[in-house]
Amino acid sequence: MAAAVVLAGGGPEPRLAPGLPNKAFLAIGGIPLVVRVTRAALDCGAIDRVVVVGPTEPLAEILDPSIELVPERETLVGNIEAAAAHLGGSGKVLALASDLPLVTAEAVEGFLARCAGDADFYYSVATQAAVERRFPTARKTYVRLADGMFCGGSAMVVSLEVIERVKPLIEQMISARKKPWQLAQMFGMATIMKFASGRLAIAEVERRAEEIAGVKARAVILDGPELVLDVDADRPENLEAVRQALEHTDGG
Repeated sequence: MAAAVVLAGGGPEPRLAPGLPNKAFLAIGGIPLVVRVTRAALDCGAIDRVVVVGPTEPLAEILDPSIELVPERETLVGNIEAAAAHLGGSGKVLALASDLPLVTAEAVEGFLARCAGDADFYYSVATQAAVERRFPTARKTYVRLADGMFCGGSAMVVSLEVIERVKPLIEQMISARKKPWQLAQMFGMATIMKFASGRLAIAEVERRAEEIAGVKARAVILDGPELVLDVDADRPENLEAVRQALEHTDGG
């Protein structure tokens, strides 16, 4: 069994909806995003604790009382550190963004099942085909690797014992979802050259991450968009496509 940490910090997004503490509180189909994500985690048989990091008072008003709340810090990685301290600093934890409207317990369980090895850090990625199969008009930042076209997901599994060592890697992975060249820059000139020519393979990125951070990192290639398509004020067309999809699945 594992603990899940839902990252629900950040500032307001008035372009999405005025008056909300942050986009985790945006309701789609009458259900706030953070409620959708925590419900998926609670329904996942592999999860025995759910911790949400964010503004605790408004979160307490909408979340299941079994969920543990931790006050947010100034940065996303700081929020992961706060959750790690709350959980005792040992074992593996699943970290999920709070703005994944399509997330399901099945998608979470599928991801966790592929994170059962001995790596310290697992990061979700998806192929362009896996996203566009269901959402052909979705806009994501894709990178061309030797293995195909990929975008970063919003789920990761990390061993709490290596949080300090893996912090720079997590920060770069998060940033690289929209600026992938930043990740290549962290990995050195040879990586930049291979990345620029589309010859960089996932396995090479994993090996280089181990050299830099001293942790064993693995990419987990997802089969669908559930842990990838998030809410982004800069891409309203994605939100509209998700709204339409959820009208059918939610019975709206």
